[in-house]
Formats: sequence, C-alpha cells, structure tokens
Amino acid sequence: MEDFMEAPEIKDLLEKYKHGTITEEELAILETWYLQWRPEPADISSEELESLKAEVWRSLHLEEAPPRPRRRWKQLAAAAAVFLFLASTLYLLITRQAKGPGGTATPAPQNQAAEFKPGSNRATLTLSNGRQIVLKEAQNGKLAEDASVAINKATDGELVYDRAKQQNGVLPVLNTLSTPRGGQYHLTLSDGTEVWLNAASSITYPVAFNGKERSVTVSGEVYFEVAHREEQPFKVHTGMQEIAVLGTHFNVKAYPDDPDISTTLLAGLVRVTNTTTGNSGVLKPGQQARMINAGGPVDIRPVHAEDAISWKNGYFLFDNQDIRSIMKIISRWYDVDIEYKGALGDERFGGTFSRTSYMPEILTNLERIGHVHFQLFPGKVVVTTQLQQ
Repeated sequence: MEDFMEAPEIKDLLEKYKHGTITEEELAILETWYLQWRPEPADISSEELESLKAEVWRSLHLEEAPPRPRRRWKQLAAAAAVFLFLASTLYLLITRQAKGPGGTATPAPQNQAAEFKPGSNRATLTLSNGRQIVLKEAQNGKLAEDASVAINKATDGELVYDRAKQQNGVLPVLNTLSTPRGGQYHLTLSDGTEVWLNAASSITYPVAFNGKERSVTVSGEVYFEVAHREEQPFKVHTGMQEIAVLGTHFNVKAYPDDPDISTTLLAGLVRVTNTTTGNSGVLKPGQQARMINAGGPVDIRPVHAEDAISWKNGYFLFDNQDIRSIMKIISRWYDVDIEYKGALGDERFGGTFSRTSYMPEILTNLERIGHVHFQLFPGKVVVTTQLQQ
C-alpha cells in the first residue's frame, strides 16, 4: 500500500476532511486508500490508547463542528470510510490490549444472523373502503382506483397517484400509506408532491386535493418535496403541530415514542404552529423547529439541514447522540426490540453508517468507540455498559 500513498499524505487528507476543505477528487483517493488499507496491530500503553480514543471523538465532530462541504451527499461515502478507518484503528489497538469481557462484541449465533438484515421497501396501502394492499407482494402497474383516481405501483418502493383535477365542493376521499418497522416507501401524491416515509411511519391524504388547501396527516418520519400551488397551500398535521407551506422541501419527525417533534427546512418557507397553544414560528432554509410538549414554545434553531434527511439518502448520521436515541433508530430500521440493563450514563456517540449494513456491523463499531456492549438474541438487543460487565 505504501506504493499507492505514503502515510503523511493520508494524514493530510484526513485533516482536510475534518476541516471541510477536501475536494471531491481527494475524497475519492481517500476512500480508495481505505478500501485497500490493512493495518498491523501494534503494542500501545493505556495512556496512548485513551489519547487515540480522544482523537477519534474529535474526528467525529464532538468538540467543534468543521465547515461542511457544499456538495455533501456526494461525499458521504468517503465520510463513512473515514469514520470506519478511525474506528477500525482504535478497535485493533483495543483488541490487542484487552481480550477479556468487554474487549469484543458478543456476536449473534450463526443461525440468527439473517434476523438482523437492514430494512427494505415495505408498506401497506389502505384505501377509503378499508381494503388493504401489501405493496411488497403487489405487482408493478395499476393497483386500484379510488374516487376515479388511478393508483399505480411504479417500481418496488414507489407508489404514484395519477394527476387529479381539483373538484371544489367534493368531500375528500382518504387513503393511508404506512410502513412497518424495517420498512420505507416513496409516494407521489395526485398534485405531484413527493413523499418519502421512514420506518414505522404513516401518512393519511386525499386521493385528490379539493378545496382551498391540501391537507395531510403524518406520524413517524416523513420527508416532503411539495409541488407549488400558490392558490392552494399545503398543510401537514402531526399530533400537536401544523406545518403550512406553499412549495418547499422539509423533513418532519414525529414519532409517538420520541419526546419531541422536529421540522427541518431544506428549501422554501414554512410556518410551524403549536395547535394547542397557537404559538408559531417561521422557518428559513437551514433551520429546525422543535416542540417538546403540547404546552411548550416552538423552538427554532440553525442546523445542518441535510443531516435530517440522511435516512432518505441511505445513511444513519449519528451526531453526538446518546445510546438510547441511537437504539430507537436501530430498532425501527432493523425491526428489533431493545432492552437495557443497568445505568447507561450520558456517553455520546457519533458516526456515519450505511442503512444497507447488517445491524451487527453497526453495533460492533459503536462498541469500538464507546463504553457500551450489545448482546444479540432473536428479535432483541440487550444493551449494557462495558463498565458493568
């Protein structure tokens, strides 16, 4: 590997990545190098190990977030490679030092491995008459017709409603699309609005938008790219908020078991209203609105908006999150239950992982960078801290 690139050059590229100054060409070189790199274990003292671990945390943006490259999603594959390089380096050194309990992950038995595969395009469509269609089992093409609007399965993972003309005074005919744990789906509504559903999510919507506004109701996590109709605003309702837009791109996260509801704006302009108190706020691109409870304010803050749709682009992006919030995400995508044993503390984790990875790969990497341990059982993960073992 030394013929391909010397270590000092790699160090320079890693520094450029961390500071957001790396070019796409340099990222491609870095990713290629990582895919071919095979380190040799080395002896290291406990002090040096802690120093290296601190460096990994710094590289995962837990001290000061570096500037983000503009064309970020084109670079995420290389970003994931950088993370895995850092985590793998630390892991090799740790396993060289400690081979007892807490030094390595507890793997699932061989016959259980298939249980932990990633989610896929799975959803159920419920028509206005109550009929349900399991989309994974349905053939591509026309599935049904509801209120004279044709419903088509374009490809696996995409449901499309034919464009429908507005009919004022006609009562809305509602459909619901819902994904299970371990599922996701892409929907195009009759007005051309595109919708992506994350795992354990749902959206209820009219097959044709009649009246003065377009109104839908969601649960879970949903990303919208709303078709512009100035004369007919688009409104999204969750358990305790309303989002009003004209035409824009935004992400809504409103899982019933999460403590808050968040709306993140990528383009356009939206108004978020607490339906209990009437408090509201207007979001600009790059901002997120959070509501902790029904009586609370609408808290608006700046964020890296693209991070909110990492799931839609095929990645888990954990940014200084505690293990409980991470395991909620893991539970939804891999369709497993989570059990905790003992106090977990307030340790924070970061990293970028592909959603196509098998679950044990991600859990092993989390073990490598933190004091956490996982035991895998059929349909369940038990989480403890290594300090308690």
